[in-house]
Amino acid sequence: MLYFNSNKFDFWKIYDAVKQFYPLGVNKDIIEFYLSYPGLKELEKIVVDTIHNGNNDAKLWSSLTEDIEKEIGKEIIGTTYGQAPSFSSYVLLDSVTTGNLTRTKELYFFVSLLGPFYTIIGRYNNTVKFEDGKHFTSTNYLVVSPEDEFADTFKFLCDKIETSFKGYRFIPFGICRQSIDGIHVRYSDKNLNTFFHALFNDQIDITIPRQLGDSYFKSNEWIKEDYVDSVDKWTAYPPSL
Repeated sequence: MLYFNSNKFDFWKIYDAVKQFYPLGVNKDIIEFYLSYPGLKELEKIVVDTIHNGNNDAKLWSSLTEDIEKEIGKEIIGTTYGQAPSFSSYVLLDSVTTGNLTRTKELYFFVSLLGPFYTIIGRYNNTVKFEDGKHFTSTNYLVVSPEDEFADTFKFLCDKIETSFKGYRFIPFGICRQSIDGIHVRYSDKNLNTFFHALFNDQIDITIPRQLGDSYFKSNEWIKEDYVDSVDKWTAYPPSL
């Protein structure tokens, strides 16, 4: 459930974008009624025009990822797909294999199609491959702000995205992981009900409990223009969290 200090921050813009495109609280099993929601039809058109037909934003994203790969000298793996309402890719920062175990450090970056929003999340993964071709993957931790060996590339990606996609703002992980009552995403049959899933995709398991960094990184960019600082020292989340 969404919660933030509404006296100081204006994260309602994110909620409004979700509400515009998703029929919140509507039973998706009543399929004809569910699909009749005008916002959902509009979102599907945006996804088709952008991802499938390759409009100007798609060309901008392609140029952006090519520039990033050239400038940092690291492999970029595209993860934009199907019906998910976002562009997404990740930078393979490091990969070390010992026997059948591979450890990777990956930095994912996402740009939403619902509005001027983006986010970046890193993860440190282990993958074990077996002789029968099967594999098992686990995530050691997520990286939610510029930290340690992820820091330079994290900040670089922020700068590049904000330069290419004018007016886009970073959505902090602390907002991304909050749930939305009554939402169903069209691109998956799983119960994906967070702002991250609504705005971006399901490439990252944001329920991983181990996180490195500031969950409200860049939240200062969401401070209301008329906010006057006082004795209230809340950040974007309740003091108890």
